[in-house]
Amino acid sequence: METPFLKVEIPTTFNDHPGVFSALLYTKIHQCNLNCYQCHNRHAFRGKEEFFKEEELREKLQMLKLLGVELIIVSGGEPTLEERLEEGLKLIKEEGFPVRVDTNGTLPERVEKLAENGLIDGVALDVKIPLLDEYTPDQLERFRRILFSNKSLDPSAVYNYSKRVKITIEVIKRYSLPYTILRTVKYPLLKEEEIALIRECLKSLPHQVNPFYPVEEE
Repeated sequence: METPFLKVEIPTTFNDHPGVFSALLYTKIHQCNLNCYQCHNRHAFRGKEEFFKEEELREKLQMLKLLGVELIIVSGGEPTLEERLEEGLKLIKEEGFPVRVDTNGTLPERVEKLAENGLIDGVALDVKIPLLDEYTPDQLERFRRILFSNKSLDPSAVYNYSKRVKITIEVIKRYSLPYTILRTVKYPLLKEEEIALIRECLKSLPHQVNPFYPVEEE
């Protein structure tokens, strides 16, 4: 049986979840409802999408456990858009790993279902802009570029993003998920006072500001 995880090299890292030896699995890279400014994952993936078969992935996970990996991180694309995500997470949990899912936070209902069913032990939520009730025209233009790479999109898209991410944050607060971290990329399109607004909004949860690395076009 095919899993929802791409058959690519599985990177290991101590940096993605600070101080925890982690390995990364990916759902479909191009399956995302945002089009973020200079998305690294999309630019890094080339070629045809193939997926691990169940036995292949179990073997890989057993090898990772022997190497001392402590956490499996599921990234994408946007994993919560993957219809078969639950069955993939069950497989990982059967192999004895805690799981963190990386999400853009726009599907709070899906995040809550995963937490309710004990399929995740944390999320990494990228809060890309300040979560405000009102935005200036200048902010709407810049934030549409950050979220959708399109400054002429209808402004309601920014408001909808903010509303849904705020709901996801409330979901996260209701569950005890030890491998949870909120992150903000220091996009050049964000002003320092806007980063301060994000920090203020997220002060009750673990949060880090990550440096912006421009995508190197080939």
